[in-house]
Amino acid sequence: MKRFVLPLILFFVFLLESSFVDLVPADIFHKENVYVPRFLFLLIAFITVYFNKPVGLLYGAIFGLLYDIVYTEVLGVYLFLFTLVVYLISWASRILQTNIFVISFLSLIGIFVLEFCVYGVNLVIGSTTISIERFLQIRILPTLLLNSIFILVFAFPFKKLLGKLHIEE
Repeated sequence: MKRFVLPLILFFVFLLESSFVDLVPADIFHKENVYVPRFLFLLIAFITVYFNKPVGLLYGAIFGLLYDIVYTEVLGVYLFLFTLVVYLISWASRILQTNIFVISFLSLIGIFVLEFCVYGVNLVIGSTTISIERFLQIRILPTLLLNSIFILVFAFPFKKLLGKLHIEE
């Protein structure tokens, strides 16, 4: 039964992300800004660092493909980027300390890289026309703020859960 805890949590968060915008009233946020919840990506980054690197990379590939299938027209963007950025976070965590603050900061940098690369792909294929300054202002900053709040609330409990699951495994 414990084998299914992580996949169930990740699948629940995958579903929660899609309904987050519908569940949270729009009046809370500035209406012009775009707040993108990347909670699933954050959890996968924590799994890769604190639980098991191959398992985290596998979840990155699986849920990246699910993102591509459900949310985008171009298959492979999130599949590639989730896996690559999570791998880079795990690589950087071996060089730096693996305390929760460093991993949280690396995860936020990972979200920045992920969003910027997706913007770049959309710019190249012509599905967006906004300038990079506008993109940074209305999408990157609000997204980093929202995900920082998520990290503040859920990083420590999730790290404890991963430590507990790692010991039991």
